[in-house]
Amino acid sequence: MKQIIVILSFFICVFSYAQNFKITKTVVDKNTKIPLENVIIFNENDYSVTNAEGKFVFVSQENEITLKLLGYETIKTTFDKLKVEKDTIFMEIKATQLREVIVNNADSYMKKVYDKFKDNALQNYTINFFLRNVFKKDQANILLQDIYARKNHDNEHKKKATIEILNMRKTSLFEKQDNISFKFPDFNGFLYILAPQINLCNFTETPFPDSDFKKILFETDEKNQSGQTWKGYFIICRKDYAVVEYTLSVIDDPEKIPYKKLPSSEGEYKTTKWEKFVQFTKDAASRKYYPSNIKLDNQVEIVLNKKSEKPFYYDFTMDFFVTSKPTNEKIKANFDTDKDIFKAKFEYSKEFWSNQNQLPLTKELELFLKSVAEKKDKTKEFEIIANF
Repeated sequence: MKQIIVILSFFICVFSYAQNFKITKTVVDKNTKIPLENVIIFNENDYSVTNAEGKFVFVSQENEITLKLLGYETIKTTFDKLKVEKDTIFMEIKATQLREVIVNNADSYMKKVYDKFKDNALQNYTINFFLRNVFKKDQANILLQDIYARKNHDNEHKKKATIEILNMRKTSLFEKQDNISFKFPDFNGFLYILAPQINLCNFTETPFPDSDFKKILFETDEKNQSGQTWKGYFIICRKDYAVVEYTLSVIDDPEKIPYKKLPSSEGEYKTTKWEKFVQFTKDAASRKYYPSNIKLDNQVEIVLNKKSEKPFYYDFTMDFFVTSKPTNEKIKANFDTDKDIFKAKFEYSKEFWSNQNQLPLTKELELFLKSVAEKKDKTKEFEIIANF
């Protein structure tokens, strides 16, 4: 199986500025008070999502707001109501009787799911989206990039996605002593939905707190050439066999991954983590599904000169979510989907970003931007790339 290497490749409309409503809140579990990530906030026209701290920004011309997370009770409210309530929204786990684990028919059930993939997929459509890329060295942030764009995806004719970037903000802080070249992901690799072959997997149903859905765990029955087992799960709508959530991890034993030579300097590297999370939303008009929330999490281990030296790690995460319902609008492509995403060059507009649905900055990223500002004049030590 082809390895996904972060060093080489991390694999794998006119907008109105007169929005009527805007709100920022935090969503937590009612019982544990733990922040809830990936909560979908939406109404008829607009979509947003919570970040790792449970925080969201929602901007819309419509007053209605719905908050939805699989396994939790859906909340229907309005901007007017939320503005007079506290900053924290509490979501409650569904009080649904859990089904018993069923292991004898999971394989045959998943065959029906795989057979329905194409029928359930929305074919040719255009959506608006937000994408955040974060790059770290030994857990310290060194790169942040936010992109707001439009995408046309044509599954029917198996065409590559078409991207129109509307605005972008990015900044990076690299130490000049680092002598490692990076090629970041492209849109084609990131947007591609990689699924395991059904005949190579073992499937097991596990209890899920919502009787409208099934949760099926999977694991490949044999290790690949690198000694790795693919693992993950599907959450499936019982009514139409459609996948509504999916995860995949392709590395379960990083110690067995062989090192490869760095192309630009002495030393070796290997991928130690590759995980993908995908949520699908049902289009109300066509009743078909499309990827609406995608997360990619990679890690690479690097050893310079001698293997006896302490290794260091680079982590790269990508967070994508759709901000509008699908349309048939045409877009004007202005960025090659095969190109390194961080090489995109577009001017930053503060006015534009003040009126868009997006991921709020975490406290960690706020500290990173403060660090960049403090080091902006230290050009002998750091290389800074920024457009805002």
